[in-house]
Amino acid sequence: MIIIFYAFAREVSVFKKRLKNRRRISVNQLRGFQTELEGVQVVAIPTGMGMARAGDAVRKAFEAFPDAVLSIGTGVAGALSNGLQPGDLVFADRILCQEENSSRVKQVDHHAGRHIQDVARRLRSAELKFSTGAIFTAQGVLNGIAAKREAKNLSGAIAVDMETAAIAREAERRGVPFVCLRAVLEAVDDEIVTAPAIDEHGRVRPLSAGAHFMRNPHELLRLPRMMRNLARAARSLAEALPIVISGLHSLATESDLEA
Repeated sequence: MIIIFYAFAREVSVFKKRLKNRRRISVNQLRGFQTELEGVQVVAIPTGMGMARAGDAVRKAFEAFPDAVLSIGTGVAGALSNGLQPGDLVFADRILCQEENSSRVKQVDHHAGRHIQDVARRLRSAELKFSTGAIFTAQGVLNGIAAKREAKNLSGAIAVDMETAAIAREAERRGVPFVCLRAVLEAVDDEIVTAPAIDEHGRVRPLSAGAHFMRNPHELLRLPRMMRNLARAARSLAEALPIVISGLHSLATESDLEA
């Protein structure tokens, strides 16, 4: 069994719609869906936004599905590299996070080197373009272009999110190999429209959102572009995820035969 973790439903909406045999699941206070893809049992679990919520959801998921042998972190990310544009795929070869209450950055070890190499090879064989590099998991939303530039200088990462490090840590504790594939939502010089309305845990604050748009009505004009970018990112993930799942399953099968 492979478990896929994502923050919110729209990230995997296109992938989900393409599945013919999916069913809803509700287990251990988690809601998601389950399917079979080319003979592989796949469970998809939303974590919510932010490291705390992601860590809690992943712990519950591994408790509910102890037979999971592989895990995937997916969803959208912000670009920290000038060369990345909305919809571009990012495949993590390193996962970095900022220590709490510190400017120090550390690497999260998840021991999936062979899996990363094999999946990257399969993506290339499928002629899917992607960038490989470090993904930086921030403690909160990077509000503004300057904050993203600072994160780039601090970490050297090519993209940023708010969940991957927490997922990787829990997978490491369970001894479950983990890979991360994300799609870019906004370029490094683009701002997230709703960033001021999101708290440090990644939750949207409705009152703050309303007040923010009342003070900055021009930002409403940027919402359609953000939704288009999100749709583009979801399509990119829908193309790549089946290949990643198939590749990981094949590698796991090979390992079983060798054992």
